Amino acid sequence: MAQTDPAPAFDQPLVERVIAYLQTRDARLFPFAAGFDEARAKAFVNDLRVGLSDLTESGAKRGTSASGFLVSDRRLHEIVAEWAAARGEWPEGSNPTDADTSLEATY
Repeated sequence: MAQTDPAPAFDQPLVERVIAYLQTRDARLFPFAAGFDEARAKAFVNDLRVGLSDLTESGAKRGTSASGFLVSDRRLHEIVAEWAAARGEWPEGSNPTDADTSLEATY
């Protein structure tokens, strides 16, 4: 059975904002990023790339994203929410100067 009018598989406006931010670093897209120092900006960009990668690979790993709509934007939403909640500071557990960090990559 084919889906003739499927619900959106992911938050297209969010994905477009993330891509635009990665291309331009325009803080108007994510106002909480306006005060980032170089380390925070680099970590935020890395986290966005990881979230975007998770989105594009979530269905591809199973070979079903084209037909089964198993794409998930959950991690991308979590990343943006964590950084927004930190209001320009490091999200909890992600400061690279801490011994225990949850960043994907430390700098």
